[in-house]
Amino acid sequence: MSTDIDILAEYIRSETGHTGPLDPDDDLLAAGVLDSFNIVSLAMFAQERFGVEFEAEDLMRDNLAKLSSLAALIAARRDASA
Repeated sequence: MSTDIDILAEYIRSETGHTGPLDPDDDLLAAGVLDSFNIVSLAMFAQERFGVEFEAEDLMRDNLAKLSSLAALIAARRDASA
């Protein structure tokens, strides 16, 4: 069974072609793995794949640049809708 982070990492690999490690706590924007376009696509994918709706205030760099932060945001949105 894949974790949310595994699913997000696989999406990033398929979208960017990145073959290196994807540590959940690495800043993927600073590392050059993601750019501004990729980050928007990742947020849209996460909403669709995990059935959550992000608020405008959720769409900030701190929530989207790290897999661990995005997974925490997904969990928080799931809890809020439950």
